[in-house]
Amino acid sequence: METKVLTQLGLTGSEIKVYFALLELESSTVGPLIDRAKVPDSKIYSILEKLKERGLVSFVIKNNVKHFQASDPKNLVTLLNEKEEEIAAERKELEEKVIPYIESRRKLTGEKQEATVYESYAGLKSAFNLILDNLTAGEGYSVFMLSESLKEKKVVSFFQTYHKKRIERGIKVRLISNIEFKKFILSTHRYKGMKLRFTEQKLPVGLFIFKNHVMTVIWGEKPTAFVIKSKRNYEHYREFFEDMWQLSS
Repeated sequence: METKVLTQLGLTGSEIKVYFALLELESSTVGPLIDRAKVPDSKIYSILEKLKERGLVSFVIKNNVKHFQASDPKNLVTLLNEKEEEIAAERKELEEKVIPYIESRRKLTGEKQEATVYESYAGLKSAFNLILDNLTAGEGYSVFMLSESLKEKKVVSFFQTYHKKRIERGIKVRLISNIEFKKFILSTHRYKGMKLRFTEQKLPVGLFIFKNHVMTVIWGEKPTAFVIKSKRNYEHYREFFEDMWQLSS
C-alpha cells in the first residue's frame, strides 16, 4: 500500500508499520505486535507512545497487561486537518511577519552592486525570471536582440515559453535588432506587448536592461547569463538604449 501520504503527515516508517499491524491484529500486546510489525523490541514503546500522542492508538488493561488497538482510521483525516492548519498558520506568519522583516532588512542595506552567473537552460530560466519578478504589470524593459542564435529551435522554444509568462504578467518590452534579422524576427519572435525597431548599426547583442539590472546572454552548448545588479550601470545602458531607439526605425 502507498504510504507516502502518511509520511507527509509526519509518521515514520516504523510508526506506519506498527499502526497497520494493529489494524490487522485489532488488539494486541507488544509481543505479537513486534512480530507482525517487524520493529526492534527496544523501540516498540516509544513508537506506541508517539502513535498515542497522535490519537492513532489506544490501550486497555486486561489482567495487568496492556492491550493496544488502533484508533478509527478516520483520525488520519483529523491529523491532515491539523497539518493544514499548521501550514496555514506558518504561511500567514511568513507573509505577514517574516517576508516584511526580510524586505525591511534588504532596504536597510542600501544600494548594493553584485554580479551573478547563470548556466544551462535551467539557469537561464532563473535569470529571465528575474525580469518578471522585478517588474510589475505596465512596466517594461529594453533589449538589444540576439543574432544568429535566434534561429536555433531551442532558443525559439525558450522564448515562446518565456514570453507567454511575460504577457500574462502584463510586462512590456522594447527590442532593437540589426536589420539583417528583421524578416526572421517578425515571423518568429514577435509577441504581444512588444515594440520592435531595426538598425544597420552594429549593436551589442543579447543585452537585457531592466530595473537596476543588466543581463548579457550568450547561447551555445552551455547557455550562460551574466547579470549585473547596479543602478549606475543600469542607467548608463538605459541611456544608451534610448539613444539607439531614437536612431532606429
